[in-house]
Amino acid sequence: MVHNNYILPKTVKTSAEEPLSFGAALEQFLGRLPARSRDIVMARFGIDDGRSKTLEEIGRIYQITRERVRQVIASALGFLAGLHEHPTLLKISERIQSTLEEKNGIIKTDKLLDILAPKGGKERGALLTFIECLPIIKHEKATEEYEEIYRLNDFSFAEWKKVKDVAKAILEETNQALEEEELFVRFQKKNSTISKQELFDFLTVSKDVCQNVFGKWGLSNWSDIKPRGTREKAHLVLKTKGVPLHFRQIASLIDSYGLKNSKKPESHPQTVHNELIKDKRFVLIGRGIYALSEWGYKKGTVKEVLEEILRKATQPLSREEVLAQVLKVRQVKKSTVIINLNAFFSRVGKNAYSFKK
Repeated sequence: MVHNNYILPKTVKTSAEEPLSFGAALEQFLGRLPARSRDIVMARFGIDDGRSKTLEEIGRIYQITRERVRQVIASALGFLAGLHEHPTLLKISERIQSTLEEKNGIIKTDKLLDILAPKGGKERGALLTFIECLPIIKHEKATEEYEEIYRLNDFSFAEWKKVKDVAKAILEETNQALEEEELFVRFQKKNSTISKQELFDFLTVSKDVCQNVFGKWGLSNWSDIKPRGTREKAHLVLKTKGVPLHFRQIASLIDSYGLKNSKKPESHPQTVHNELIKDKRFVLIGRGIYALSEWGYKKGTVKEVLEEILRKATQPLSREEVLAQVLKVRQVKKSTVIINLNAFFSRVGKNAYSFKK
């Protein structure tokens, strides 16, 4: 059987257990093209070495213009597009379409590639080649509102924007990051026709409504959603954990939660310590241990904490009462509290203290 002077490839056969290989399928199709056309397509989509080359790079290799490279690629893709009824291409088309349908018709580019070609390399390049010539799917570059995506032809951006804007308005109204379930419950009160799956498939591609590493949803310009510096990252870690932590723990958690700077191998504990000690949102409550001021902690030495407690007391407090109050706001040894008590405050009776005016 001949099409445009090319012999059509045979159907790529797979067993029920064996997934369809995009690389193997494309290899058979490209095998019917002239050698140079085949090599140019492979270079353009990174099928040979995993790196997509530019038109200019390919042109230099073959000593042809960028426009000529573009024409060769367009011709090859046109050949593939003309075979859309071929059984192998039908299988590939159905697989891509079903993946998009499972995501309600829209998905981030890298997410689609991760799902269908998780090993990357040749498989990913081959998948990208097939996507280029299939009529069921459209590629959209990133805009101010959404990330780079693939979508089904009949996907409605008007409906997507309507859903996204309602979710955005809810978050602006609450002014805090919300758990997935809570956001969906609030959304349903305004729009009950959208399923939970559809809502979050839509929001996943949004640029201004995002999910943080802990699974909460909010606006992308909130530090709780996309923390940008060491202090914001440390604040998010402490706020999420809900307990005071040593600065070494904070540094470790910044890295383990995927919040570290991609350009640096790991967060340096001393850098974290130096940043937090200068920020009023953080209170040093023990040897290297930080809490958040929003939890009710105040900056100050053990002596200053004791002074505030005894100043507020309407009567002398026993040593046990003083210890109990100090240890609520400072993680220090009991002996440190007692030494400060005896050095700076008046003992009343056998075992009680008052503020020394």
